[in-house]
Amino acid sequence: MRMSTKSAIGIVAVAMLLGACSPAPPRYFGPQLAWVPGEADPAAINSVAFAKRAPPLGRPSYLETIGYIDNGVKYIDRYAEFFISFDGELCFRGLVNRQRELFENYQNYWCMYPTTVNNVEAIENNVSYVNAVRLWCAIETPQCARRFGYPNFLDESDSIGNSISAQTRPFKDQRAAIEYLIYLMGGNVREPAPLRR
Repeated sequence: MRMSTKSAIGIVAVAMLLGACSPAPPRYFGPQLAWVPGEADPAAINSVAFAKRAPPLGRPSYLETIGYIDNGVKYIDRYAEFFISFDGELCFRGLVNRQRELFENYQNYWCMYPTTVNNVEAIENNVSYVNAVRLWCAIETPQCARRFGYPNFLDESDSIGNSISAQTRPFKDQRAAIEYLIYLMGGNVREPAPLRR
């Protein structure tokens, strides 16, 4: 009996090690789908049904733009992810809206609808040199950014917010790509208006 317990522990350890050393990051959509009654179809991720406008001649397609943005976030963190959810939201996974990368478990997503985005900001970081983009909610739809997923008791941040920030590279090109994707999905990114008194 003692040998079989050691063998079982060894098999589990090897399986965990192989999973951790896997060259391809896992694509995990479970937590977001868990919030919807009646289980949504995971094949609906990045569905072209959410492309409301045709790309102008010579510009990238809807799916090419999603792939470009996804590659930008993966450049910083190979387990990060960008995708369009089954219900048409722009979703980021990874080190999003956080400073505590030690506690990230990659089982949470930050999502917002493209029609609720006011503007996309390119954020240059002169300390770590890891730049980011930030999608801001429109004034008409405050707190439009939502976190989906499993509870992480080490993360004390709120599950709703007025923006989504994600590390990416090249951050200015990524900002332009996100604005273009929002346009393709029927949204209209606005420039932040100056304050008036």
